[in-house]
Amino acid sequence: MLTADNSLVASPGDTLRVTSLAYVEVDRRGLIREWNPAAQRLFGWSRDEMVGRPLADTLVPGHLRSTHSAAFARRLASDEPWQGMRAEVPARHRDGAELRVTMILDPLPDGFCAFLSDETAWHRAQQDLQRSTTLVNAILEHTSAMISAKDLDGCYLFVNAEYERVFQVDADELVGHRDTEVLPEVVAASGRAHDRHVISTGEALTALEELPFGDQIRQYVVTRFPLTDPDGSVYGVCSIAIDDTARRRSEDLLGESERLFRSTVNNAPGMLFQLRFAPDGTQAFTFISDGCREIYGLEPQQIIADPRLIMDIIADESMSSFAESVHVSLITLEPWRWQGAVVRQDGRQRWLQGVGRLYRLTDGTTLCDGVILDRTQERTTEIALETGRRDLDELTHRLAVFRFTAVAGPLGDPRLTSSAGDAAAVLGEADPADGLLAAFRSVLAADDHDRLREAFAAASHGEPADFEAGRLWLRLRPATVDGRQVIEGACFDVAAP
Repeated sequence: MLTADNSLVASPGDTLRVTSLAYVEVDRRGLIREWNPAAQRLFGWSRDEMVGRPLADTLVPGHLRSTHSAAFARRLASDEPWQGMRAEVPARHRDGAELRVTMILDPLPDGFCAFLSDETAWHRAQQDLQRSTTLVNAILEHTSAMISAKDLDGCYLFVNAEYERVFQVDADELVGHRDTEVLPEVVAASGRAHDRHVISTGEALTALEELPFGDQIRQYVVTRFPLTDPDGSVYGVCSIAIDDTARRRSEDLLGESERLFRSTVNNAPGMLFQLRFAPDGTQAFTFISDGCREIYGLEPQQIIADPRLIMDIIADESMSSFAESVHVSLITLEPWRWQGAVVRQDGRQRWLQGVGRLYRLTDGTTLCDGVILDRTQERTTEIALETGRRDLDELTHRLAVFRFTAVAGPLGDPRLTSSAGDAAAVLGEADPADGLLAAFRSVLAADDHDRLREAFAAASHGEPADFEAGRLWLRLRPATVDGRQVIEGACFDVAAP
């Protein structure tokens, strides 16, 4: 169309077709009578599909249609001016999705028209922002950490509820004021030094700081980080302080308890240990006390690193009993018990006794808590005593006036099998070959006969026995000769000069 000054002006229809705003025109019955391409892009319906259709049945979400119809009727009947009215309303896309649109509404002689823009993404962004803000505020107000923000001059920009509670102040009293008005100068000075470090480096800093409260000092782990503008310039510092007093005190107590435990364990006799048997058959020590130095001549770390160092030095004669005891305990979970010898790397032999208790974990791992005791001294003493007893037995046997060997007869009475020495010196004319008990009874009073029988019965059952009556001393010892249980006897005349 050419105007009076020959300039080219677009027609209203061309303007509606090229605008990026959706244009919808509705008559007084609520029927759509105009629909531009931008409306088709926004809602998904073409002009041919929409012209003549009710607005309420197409663009209005189903749950709002009755409300829309009532408002539409009131607007048509109202005399109030509403030209250029702006509103944000929900709308429905062709695929059923709900949109959020902003419309500018104008009246027409027989209806109304509206220009609409899609604000769905912006609305969702605002909702997300609102949720994020609400979440952040909830965290700030309900966290047990003290959170504050200060500008470059050290004036407070923000403090959270925990900060207010700890220092018994209101945020309104702090914002715009410096920390020296709240904290002692010595504490504030330390905090300012950390603030300056964060501002100058632009990097976060975590440090342990102490704050006085009444007659006690509480320890806080404080993390400071820079607050920056979009261009990266630092405009302040945010601090997050977590009260670490209780944990550190507990840690100190645990450390002291552990020191006491280790001192007790390492001063206990023997070597305490925990041995781990994995389901795949591997073995590893998880703990070894310092007693291993005296027993094995090795450091705890050496044994933990290589358990074979003490497994490989078990003496050959003790290895089978060791392997069997471990095998049985792993299967039955019965307490582990073992006695045997090891030969240390320095060539010294040690006699050891081990005991342990086993328990199985849910993953199939078996743990054994136990102790190894050095019984070398006791074993040496036992061997010396055993040797002494043998020597004494041999000497006694040689000094005896009459010696004999007997076996139990069918009725339990001893039967002489061999003898040496002068039987007459203690038995007189009685011949022990005719009956050993009878021969001894002949020189004893009747009251001693039962005691004599009991002594022979004990010896026949493997227990040493001694009998003394009057001038007779009878020493009976069980023995094995050619695989047969026998009684070796030695007789003394204690009245002899």
